[in-house]
Amino acid sequence: MFQDNPLLSQLKAQIQENIPKRQGTVKATDRGYGFLETDKGKRFFIPPNEMKKVLHGDRINALIRENGDKATAEPNELKKTDTDIFVARLSIKQQRVSIQPNNPLLKGFFKIKGSQTLVKQGYQDGDWVKVKLINHALEANGFLTEVIEKITDANDPFAYRLVTVATYNLPNKAPEFEHETDIISPELARRDLTDLPFFTIDGVNTQDMDDALYIEKSSQGWQLTIAISDPSAYVVEGSDIDNEAKRRGFTLYLPNFNVPMLPRDLSDNLCSLKENEKRATVCCTINISPDGELMGSAEFFTAWITSHYRLNYADVSDYLENNENAWQPDQTLATQLHTLNDATTQRLQWRQDHNIVFKNQPDYTLKLNNKGEVYEILCEPRRSANRLVEESMIAANICAGDYLAEHKQQGIFNTHSGFATDRLQKAVTLLAEYGIEADVESLATLPGYIKARHQSAALNNTYLEHRLRKLLTYADTKSTPDAHFTLGVDHYATWTSPIRKYGDLINHRLIKAILLDKATNDIDADIGIQLNEARKSQRLAERDVNNYLYSQFMKDQEQSQWRYKAEIFDIIKAGIRVRVQENGATFFIPSSLLFKNSDDVKKFECNRDLGKVLLGENTELQLGDVIDVMLNNIKPETNQLIGKLAEPLSIPE
Repeated sequence: MFQDNPLLSQLKAQIQENIPKRQGTVKATDRGYGFLETDKGKRFFIPPNEMKKVLHGDRINALIRENGDKATAEPNELKKTDTDIFVARLSIKQQRVSIQPNNPLLKGFFKIKGSQTLVKQGYQDGDWVKVKLINHALEANGFLTEVIEKITDANDPFAYRLVTVATYNLPNKAPEFEHETDIISPELARRDLTDLPFFTIDGVNTQDMDDALYIEKSSQGWQLTIAISDPSAYVVEGSDIDNEAKRRGFTLYLPNFNVPMLPRDLSDNLCSLKENEKRATVCCTINISPDGELMGSAEFFTAWITSHYRLNYADVSDYLENNENAWQPDQTLATQLHTLNDATTQRLQWRQDHNIVFKNQPDYTLKLNNKGEVYEILCEPRRSANRLVEESMIAANICAGDYLAEHKQQGIFNTHSGFATDRLQKAVTLLAEYGIEADVESLATLPGYIKARHQSAALNNTYLEHRLRKLLTYADTKSTPDAHFTLGVDHYATWTSPIRKYGDLINHRLIKAILLDKATNDIDADIGIQLNEARKSQRLAERDVNNYLYSQFMKDQEQSQWRYKAEIFDIIKAGIRVRVQENGATFFIPSSLLFKNSDDVKKFECNRDLGKVLLGENTELQLGDVIDVMLNNIKPETNQLIGKLAEPLSIPE
């Protein structure tokens, strides 16, 4: 009788009108309570009973209830929810059907529309499903959902892979489209280079081979030709297959599993530079001086080539490094490999002197059995063959960036602006501590940035390099030319993986338009944002799959005395993050597990700005340190590896 009383409703509205309100985003915790984070950085506690009305990530208005010196948020209006479709696991017990979201922060009680029909449809206890949110608790009586798709069975050994892909709304299989098998741009003359002994270097199991190399010694140094597979010869711009490739953005690579951007008949067959098969390519011929500098303008053209040799990284590296019992090439190929190795050595040295070269990091390969379990993790350092391909591709992408900037003033450019604008002064101050003079104005320019990074690299100080890296802005993808500071070049536009990257496919079309002296429409200004978002989703999926596989592989090491060498790569107030050198696993070591005596926690400081663990003014640990760690436990809900120091810190007596 009171629910419809207009006087009570009016009184309630008047009371709420006088209560302070805040808008912000809900941040849930794994303990039932949460926080409202406002745009200005303030946080208000949301008690467990109020968290039942909202979901992690919701944008809401909330009433702020004051109680002495404490303030709590009471959600009262939904502005936006990010939880539209989510992944969950079905629970079917004694005719009762419920769902458990894969995201442990989604804590709501979810009613399921048509739940009793799911069993009749063949759903079983433990199945993974996609769920759509129909009604939100702030707008209706509780959360109402509907199961819209089955992802996989409960007993699927590869469920973790499909669940992760579904979580980030990524495709789990190759696109299937009819496509052209004849060249769609016959007016573009293609040189016949099929007699030249081009070769590919890839992984042993690679099917989508997109680059081949050929090099000659010249009177002025070397002349290197990079031939790149040309899927734009078969994919019509604006077609269904092209639109799907654009939506995907990239080929997705997970351990023992890939989901191609293009149909497999293209990526693994017609466009793959297979040995002894004639293929359409876009080529770039580059002149390299005896000291490794790129001379003049590169020549771009289209051609037919045949890869005469299919090589793999291990064989080529063993041969060039003179390993005993190494694979041996024939004389023609041996000449090619040694010539390219000479040019690569000089090219790498030139880049170290004039551009910026990243420190080599090993690759970690997770080997899976037919049950989807990791049985081995290989730590594979970057070797001679990797350098041959990397230096060739970097040179090709620098040339493409300059070419597109000169002729089109548009393309898909990989850019980086160096230190974040609001961190430039911090960089100046930090460099000064190590005797490197710089100022904000110079560090904001490419030459000034390169000079400072050369000076810091000469110090060979791992801690300093980590600190400087923390001050960098994020890399970006733009449709207009701009510099790439962390490579130290004016322009950088990748075009060497058009089978795997949609941006590279766009650049192919632009290069061919230049060759035909053909006008092109302006590139969508938002394409960079779209590609960035697609790559971000893929990286999150890669992270989650790797976290799961590492947690399964290392679960027998919980609470063992096994020690790992690990490098500190991040320090935050709550603890430190380290990377295990032998297998690439990432441990989080909370501050409580850094110390021998739990009472000492408050006496130490994990300083994020300095990247140090401090006892007073003394540095106990810092970024870049290699330390001994052990696995303490694994959080099952997140697969996070929690580590501890093998030799905990203590206060000297």
